Amino acid sequence: MGINEAITTRVRLLCKEKGWTINELIRRSNVKQSTVAEIMSGRSKYPTIITLVKLANGFGITLSEFFDDDLFLNLNDYD
Repeated sequence: MGINEAITTRVRLLCKEKGWTINELIRRSNVKQSTVAEIMSGRSKYPTIITLVKLANGFGITLSEFFDDDLFLNLNDYD
């Protein structure tokens, strides 16, 4: 799994855990819908740290907590 797929999967899992739609995450994180759509579709190769911080904050977690998941172990690419 690559980093982008891991980020997308982590966002989906956190939304599911909280019972949220992607639209609820957009509302809570104050990230533009188009930016989230690009991340979730895999079109955004390099989400900015600011965007990831805003998403994590939207979930009520830190950036460290966002990345503290087995999804981010043994990534097979960084492209």
